[in-house]
Amino acid sequence: MIQLAPNTECTSCGACAYICPHDCITMRTDSTLYGAIRPTVDSTKCVSCKLCQKVCPIISPLQYNSPLKAYAAWSSNEEERRTSASGGIGAEVYKKTLDDGGWIAGAKQNKDFSVTLHTSKEKGAISEFKNSKYVFSSAISLYKEIKDLLTKGERITVVGLPCQIAAIRRIFRDNINLLLIDVVCHGTTPHDYLVQHIQKLENECKEKTTRMSFRDPNKLTYTYTFTLYNKEGKLFYAKRTKDGDTYQYGYHKAISYQENCYHCHFAKDKRISDITLSDYKGLGKLAPCQYNELKVSSILVNTPKGKAFIEQIINEKRIVAEERPVGEPIKGDAQLRCPSKKQHARLDFERLIVENNGDFEKSMTEVIQKNKEREIFKTVVGLPKRVLSKIYRSIFRK
Repeated sequence: MIQLAPNTECTSCGACAYICPHDCITMRTDSTLYGAIRPTVDSTKCVSCKLCQKVCPIISPLQYNSPLKAYAAWSSNEEERRTSASGGIGAEVYKKTLDDGGWIAGAKQNKDFSVTLHTSKEKGAISEFKNSKYVFSSAISLYKEIKDLLTKGERITVVGLPCQIAAIRRIFRDNINLLLIDVVCHGTTPHDYLVQHIQKLENECKEKTTRMSFRDPNKLTYTYTFTLYNKEGKLFYAKRTKDGDTYQYGYHKAISYQENCYHCHFAKDKRISDITLSDYKGLGKLAPCQYNELKVSSILVNTPKGKAFIEQIINEKRIVAEERPVGEPIKGDAQLRCPSKKQHARLDFERLIVENNGDFEKSMTEVIQKNKEREIFKTVVGLPKRVLSKIYRSIFRK
């Protein structure tokens, strides 16, 4: 009998379902995991060929790469930089690939607000692929698209989450025509939670959503403003994480991820991609810097293939890039060292989502309230210590 990755580690990448020659593995929503998608095996079809185990990046780990170089970078196109989540490097990577005759692949949001990865040869797809999508994204349909293109000798640049890039590398190995780029990830939230959130807001605002954003450029991407628009293009909801938007709060506080995200195999300083992109956290920690990290991307170059590509877009002045110490972005970004950690709020959420039968809004509202109570308690308990510390410093500084 085959043995798939356990629920605590399975990333829902779907590589096992794709590779199965007898179509005995399907990806289904697991009601016991409240929206998480997991592989299901039809034992009547399975012949125990174990190809699924060989292709699984959890059961059969990949070789990781130590970054060769690090850059602080941003797009030379100011409008591209303004409308991108950080420095707009992903958009420039896509443009370069298309200009050279290749194909691009990335995450696109669908009408039901689910997210799937697809290939394209159109520049119009860049606007669909760019910017953060803080929800689970499916790469299952992408694998066949990649296979068909590689069979024709086409070159493809794929931008995806580390677990998705790991699956692609496991399936297609180190194909010379594949450039694999991972985006540093905190975790993924089940699509069902997002749907519940949007439906609640639609009911409250008496509107119907046709477009949404997790980091709306019109509200400045670095404010992390969750926005909803109706069919006339009118903005009818806008709220930041710090102002209590339940969905953003759950995501940015590492509360509402799929369980496997807290046990991620790919959140480490060694990478499985050719290039790693992220917001540049920790800029200036290891070397002087004349600018701040706002709208600046971190680029980690992990392989010679990745190095050659980045050098090309620098030489063509598509991006502005300054080489930085390799350890700097790693020191500044916890996700480049370890997975998101479970805090009290996550444990509260695990209990409440069960008690509330999967009701995300009710559960998260209760979590936020409990967190506020904890913060007040910490402030009150810590007050005497802070007062004494201030008195001590004032005495001994004289």
